[in-house]
This record gives sequence, structure tokens and C-alpha cells, in this order.
Amino acid sequence: MRRTLLDGIGATMDHEAIVVESIRPMKILSSAPVNGGLRISSRIVNLKVDKNFSEDPETHFRSWAKSFGSEDAVCLMTAADLTKGVVAERSGEVHVVALVTAGVSNATSVGDKFPLEAIGTINTIILIDRDLTEGCMANIIMSATEAKCKALSSLDVRSTSSRESATGTSSDAVLVASAGNGESLRYAGSATELGRLVGECVEEAVRKAVMKHDGLIPHRPLLSRLSERGITFDDLVETAMEMYVPHPKFTREKAKKVFERHLSEIMSDVNISALVMAAFRMNEDGERGLLPGIDEMSFEGDPVYLVADEILGISIALQIAGYYGLFEFYRFDRKKPGILKRLPPFVDDAIGALIAGACSRMYSEMIAGKRR
Repeated sequence: MRRTLLDGIGATMDHEAIVVESIRPMKILSSAPVNGGLRISSRIVNLKVDKNFSEDPETHFRSWAKSFGSEDAVCLMTAADLTKGVVAERSGEVHVVALVTAGVSNATSVGDKFPLEAIGTINTIILIDRDLTEGCMANIIMSATEAKCKALSSLDVRSTSSRESATGTSSDAVLVASAGNGESLRYAGSATELGRLVGECVEEAVRKAVMKHDGLIPHRPLLSRLSERGITFDDLVETAMEMYVPHPKFTREKAKKVFERHLSEIMSDVNISALVMAAFRMNEDGERGLLPGIDEMSFEGDPVYLVADEILGISIALQIAGYYGLFEFYRFDRKKPGILKRLPPFVDDAIGALIAGACSRMYSEMIAGKRR
């Protein structure tokens, strides 16, 4: 597919590569693995590589580029599906275009000690229809990076290794290209129109590209949000069955299926989901020392005077199964079985209440069945 991006600049987009070509040489600043840094070139390539790619990027690109005469191109690489790339643009005194391909199966948070090796890269190409100073180009990269982080936050993308809020992937690349028209622009921070346009473009393109490529919607189910934080459906079931009290007419396997059904129903309740996600938010704020009146070191120790987590757990248990659910919550809260042992304050009580409420409904169904 061929499309025009700016006057004299077009892009060919297919499953093998995205090639941006200009009729005039462009000044380009990038973190590209091939021909990165500050360059003059009329071509930019975003090249598809295999998910297990381990070759030298330069050698691989030269081999591909020979037949196209594009050895001088600035080349980005990704294992993401290029056909799911997104273009966003804004116009004012300046015309800005952002072209983004994104996959976040390799999402990381800056500072992660051991980022996982997986498929996924966010490649951001920004085209400006004006001449730019080198300082301005660096400023654009800064504004674009801030916008990328904002887009990922708006989708609650989590690091695959630390489970913290993701700031990108471990292999992201960013490129800004100047078409060289008009008087040179010197600034592109958030106080400038150029910085605002870049931010809006990149945020829109990254957000849409992630949603398109990974099927990640903001209001995805609670189970998905839990899995992204390292808590699986099986974890919840196994934790519940550790505390299972046998019923004479229900085998353990039959009881497990009853519990799973109730748990699935409960997790589809928007009010329960909201309360559980509130626990994660409060825990994150606590770990950062953002809860009024308690610093992060004190929070980590789960002090006895912090009872808001129990109050939240009680609210969830009561919402699910009334006082029977509350009784079960106290039982789970005392023993902390299964996954509850390793969960932090607020989260352990919310998840414990979720499991306890489903257990209570399971036992109520068993008792009703026995009476019949």
C-alpha cells in the first residue's frame, strides 16, 4: 500500500517493510540500529525481522537492501506485524506525521533488572515539514517518548518482567526527520506548538497501534488485568481449593467446577472489578509513598494501623455474598493460602475477598442442592 505522508514524502507499507521515501534528502536523527544517529538520507526503512532474529542488524539490512539500492537508508527493525502500523497527523503552523508500529509482548518498565526477551518493539517515525535544528530534533524525541509513555499508561500496559506500568519495550526505536522547508525551528517542548502536535500525534499513533496489534482494549476483562499482573485463573482456583471443606455429595472435581463458574460470573461484575482494580491502584500508590500519612517503607511492612485494605476486602466479600462471604473472607485472611501469601497489602485482601465470595456462593449452591 502506498500513501502520501507529506508533500514530496510517501510511504510504501506491506508485510515485509515500510519504506518512507522523499524526493529531497531529509535530515534524520534516530536511535535506529542501522545508520542511526544524525544522518542525511532520502529513505527510512522499518524492516520486518523474524521473532527469533539474532543476526547482526547491519549485515541483515545490507543483504535486504542490495536489490533496492537503499543501503544508505536509516533502518529500524521489528518483529511486529507491519501491516498493523498506524499513521497519525496534526497540522497547525507546522505539519506533523507520526508513523508507528507496535507490539508490546516485550513490554518493560525503565529500570527493570531482567527484562524478558520476547517479540515486540515500538518503532516511532516522526516527519516534520519544516527545517529543524539538531537541538530541536532532540527535543522532539523527548516529547515523543513522553507521549509514548502516556499512551501506554492510558492502556495500562504492564511490564512482562516486573509487572510495573510499562514505559516501552526493551527494543524501541525512535526517529525524527526534517523535510527542510522554511525557517529552522529551535524548540519542541510541551510549551511549543510543535511539541504539542508531536505529543498528540505520537500518543494517538502508539495507542491505536498497540490496540490494533495486540488487541488491547482499555476496558478489557478483570481476568486479563490480573493475568498482566501475574495472577492467573488457575492461581485463584488452586488457592480456593486449598481451603475447600468437603461436601458428601460433591466430589472435589465437581466442587471445583462449581467454584470456577461462580468465579467467572463474579469477575464479570463491573462493581467487583472496579473494587479489585482500586486495590491495585492503592497498592501502587503505597509502594511509591503516595498514600497520605504513610511512607513507602512503612507501607511495605503492612503496619497494623493500616486497615483500609481489610475494609476494602470486607466490602468486596459483602458485595459478592453478604455475611456468608464475609465469614469466608475472614477464614482466607487468617490462613493466607496459595497465591495470597505472595501478594502485597490491599491486593491480598481484594483477591482473598474475590476468592472467598466465590467460595461462599459455591457452598450455598451445594447446601441448596443437598436440601432438594
